[in-house]
Amino acid sequence: MRSIDLKRFRKELGLKQKELADKLEIERSLISKIESGKRTISKELEMKIIDSLHLDGGRASVEAKIDFLRIRFKTLDIKTIIEKLLHMDMNWFTHEERGFYHYTETFSYGSIRLFRNPEDMNMGIMLDLSGEGCRQLEDVFEEDNNRSWTEFFRSLYDDDIFGKNIIVDTKITRIDIALDELIVEGKPNFNLYKLKEKIEQGLVSTTFKNFDFNGGFSFEKSNLVNKGLSLYFGSRQSPLYFNFYQKDYELARKEGLSVEEAREKYEIKNRYEIRLSDEKAFLFVEYFLSSGESLDWLVKEVVNASLTVFDVEDGMKVYCKEWYDVIDKLEGLRLSVHAEKPSIEKTLRWLSNYLAPSLKMIKLIDLRLGTNELMERIDFAELKEKHEELIDQVCVSAKDLLFTTDQNSEVRNYMEQEFNLEEEYPF
Repeated sequence: MRSIDLKRFRKELGLKQKELADKLEIERSLISKIESGKRTISKELEMKIIDSLHLDGGRASVEAKIDFLRIRFKTLDIKTIIEKLLHMDMNWFTHEERGFYHYTETFSYGSIRLFRNPEDMNMGIMLDLSGEGCRQLEDVFEEDNNRSWTEFFRSLYDDDIFGKNIIVDTKITRIDIALDELIVEGKPNFNLYKLKEKIEQGLVSTTFKNFDFNGGFSFEKSNLVNKGLSLYFGSRQSPLYFNFYQKDYELARKEGLSVEEAREKYEIKNRYEIRLSDEKAFLFVEYFLSSGESLDWLVKEVVNASLTVFDVEDGMKVYCKEWYDVIDKLEGLRLSVHAEKPSIEKTLRWLSNYLAPSLKMIKLIDLRLGTNELMERIDFAELKEKHEELIDQVCVSAKDLLFTTDQNSEVRNYMEQEFNLEEEYPF
């Protein structure tokens, strides 16, 4: 059992950390450490959790989450977007005079990024959330009275989101849903090679006109590495695009682990990514809000409407049970929330892969010679502004990120001086 599973179970049962700790007869601090990833769950505690929460039926083997989101707002008022929509304190956002997608500046907290071109009102502001950005925003949600994605999306359609009777044209341009097929003891995982073979055999009925795949091996550091299989339905430019791939192989390559180690650490086998853009993204969220259905149910409908997978028994086509065992597990599954703060994981991984052996060598030399070369060089190293900002972002609590008072003077003053926002756009 993973820490994110424990948090999900607790949230779904409406339990506070103290209430769950009392139920398990352990300290609340242990629950907090487990959920924040600082402690692992022992086998003994796992059995106690399963028994106390009546989880003997096992956990759902497919987990869904929003993995990318891009929204454009036809306004230049960055302050209101951050405070009224994200509910965050603007002081925690850093500013860079460069951007992407033809935008000229970036405001960011970790992987929560907003792009803007102050010279072009039509471009407006673009909120860009990668998967990591979605997890970081969920960290803010948890401190914001357990705000949900449903409430977030509804606020996009609030006619008075700015609180000043100003209607802002809002457009969801892309939303990705990731379905992770978990590794559960005693339950087989779907073999994506079987889906590839069925497509080649004409046993998949699909609305997509394009199908492609990628796989094979590559030499990395003189080692032959299996890249895993990836299946692509549609084109990257189309409003609906699927990418199904062996996530365990991707994680193994990314972290320099064996596939078995990656499976044991993350307990994920396959990932099914559903990408909706432009009108498909807009209609998906519109239907989600108007129908009252869960995001998971809607994703299941999108997949089933786009792919029908068959077996052949006694010369007749029947539905492929292994495939629908995966997709049907979505029904009733609640969209998971994996709150995360900005981290230094990438830096630590780079450190482990490239610098750690040299640093260890210098450390051992220091020990043998009685010198202190390593720590002296670390102490005299000069940090750049981006390093200082990352330290603040990693160490700040999610509660402190919430916007509670109008204390954003530093960034606000910059905005007013540089772009005369109060005169041109009296928000």
